[in-house]
Amino acid sequence: MKHLFHIFAAMLCIVCASCTRGTIYSHYEPLPLEGWEADSVLSYEFAVADTLSAYDIVLNLRHSENYPNQNFWVFASLWRDSVCISSDTLDYFLADQRGRWLGNGFGSRRDMPMLYKRSLRFPLSGDYRICLQHGMREPLLRGVSDMGVSVSLSEE
Repeated sequence: MKHLFHIFAAMLCIVCASCTRGTIYSHYEPLPLEGWEADSVLSYEFAVADTLSAYDIVLNLRHSENYPNQNFWVFASLWRDSVCISSDTLDYFLADQRGRWLGNGFGSRRDMPMLYKRSLRFPLSGDYRICLQHGMREPLLRGVSDMGVSVSLSEE
């Protein structure tokens, strides 16, 4: 029995390590229960040491099934120091044409990963910042509980 426990513990460690392999940054920012204000900007800061490797940046939206829209517009910008490297207006579909939610989840909560940048090579090592602001027409966006960013080595 003791031997079986050690095998299970080793396998669990391997699985956990393989799930995060290559991730240099991952963080979720919780949003207020009453909603995400249109003028509220979320900021995510991370450090890059390796300028030779390519990275994927994924935005992670957590929303409830009460989210009132099929899509999600977001203004995203990537900064190094006080210089904006890129600024994008992105539109992601959260539900198909029949209204079925995409992404993962169970119950009333859904997690939707959305690719922001693929195979990005950072020009210089150092600190970077991603700023996100919702671009929906509603001044107070309801149904979104968290917004996250993850930066991982690209599989190219």
